[in-house]
Amino acid sequence: MGLLALAGGAPAMLAANFWVWQQNWLIYPKLLLCLLLSLAWLGAARAIYKRAEFHLQTIGNLVEGIAGGDYSHRLRRAGPDDLLGLQINQLVDGLHRQRLQAKEAMSLADSVMQGIDVAIFAFDAQGHLQLANPCALSLLGQPGSAVIGRSAADLGLAELLSADTGQLSQHVFPGAAGLWQLRRQHYAVEGAAEGAIGGREHTLLFVTDLKQVLRGEEMQAWRRLLRVLSHEVNNSLVPISSLSDTLRKSLASMHSKQVDARHEEELADLDEGLSLIHERAIHLAEFVRRYAQLARLPEPHKRVFDLSGLLRRLPTMLPQARLQLSLEANNSPADEAPQAASLPPELEIPFFGDPVQIEQLLINLLKNGIEADGAPLELRCHLQPLRLTVLDQGTGLANPDNLFVPFYSTKPDGTGIGLLLSRQIAEAHQGSLILQARRDGSEGMARGCTAILSFGNSPQAEQTGRT
Repeated sequence: MGLLALAGGAPAMLAANFWVWQQNWLIYPKLLLCLLLSLAWLGAARAIYKRAEFHLQTIGNLVEGIAGGDYSHRLRRAGPDDLLGLQINQLVDGLHRQRLQAKEAMSLADSVMQGIDVAIFAFDAQGHLQLANPCALSLLGQPGSAVIGRSAADLGLAELLSADTGQLSQHVFPGAAGLWQLRRQHYAVEGAAEGAIGGREHTLLFVTDLKQVLRGEEMQAWRRLLRVLSHEVNNSLVPISSLSDTLRKSLASMHSKQVDARHEEELADLDEGLSLIHERAIHLAEFVRRYAQLARLPEPHKRVFDLSGLLRRLPTMLPQARLQLSLEANNSPADEAPQAASLPPELEIPFFGDPVQIEQLLINLLKNGIEADGAPLELRCHLQPLRLTVLDQGTGLANPDNLFVPFYSTKPDGTGIGLLLSRQIAEAHQGSLILQARRDGSEGMARGCTAILSFGNSPQAEQTGRT
């Protein structure tokens, strides 16, 4: 830049020196004048160089600030005709507005992702996780710092990532289990190559929990029905029970009087009929009261407790089950007879949930096996992910399609609410309950039922989902 400034003034300098030496002056005035002209030339070149350097440095600082996201700097214009400064300042203002709009859009997208109850995973072309919203992190049971950058295979999502879009899948995540709808979409940016960001393809995986929604709607319908039935039936049962008891007392007073044999026999028949009406009214009221429990299952009071301690109490609570506790030693499915050993006495299983409801859930399953003549029972525990499997040797499943239907039971004295309440408790703890025929023995030899409780939650996973 300095050489260019000197070169720009060189022609004028040469012309001035030529003119000076053409004059009939003494040599000393000519030398002095040439020296002054040279100093003026060098000073002007230096001033031009410094001014250009200042502008270049200012523009460089401005560009560096823009590259770093700082849009607060502006060029000081030399005057109203400084079009370059005006255009640069307008460019910075435009970039600043675009940056604010981009931040607003990102903030809106982040708020939607934070609040949406659909798990969203974003994978790059190599299948590595690049983004996951809080719902997705709760399914994985780990914080974002532990999963971002890991492959879909490491996270157990490779099968879901390759599934057809719109497919329904029964899957057990570390943080939850249930029925899920899967949707895949390639992420594309306008103006970029289709399905690519910066030349790399990205895929969005949406995982929607359908089972909870369907079960929730189903339970709401049953609860509304039960509330109506309870109200109407109780309104009729109370006067029936009261009137039948009053009439029985009247008949008892008549028995104390002298009546002939024919009337005495009729009074006895009436007393028997009224007694039956009174008894059945009481039983029906109790029946309705039990079913009303479906509409009043309390919310679980969750805390961290040792699940293994609860499991070790079960054999003492239900000695007729002759329960054997075991720990699965491999990752085989529960219905394929995995290798199992006795539950170690020193083992601790931290679990975040309501210990009272979990205990009631396990008692219901064990009683179900006992009432099916399935003793001795076995309870197998698998740790990662947490899965509890109750196996009995009873008569098996008579009608699997109606297992969780209220009011249905294959037992003479069954109420038909035990399994339904058990499933409600499991799903309130981000788990699932499945009953199926036992298939862990030799072909044609296995008999009985297998109840599989799958839990994805742990204290860490639950706390991650709440933060």
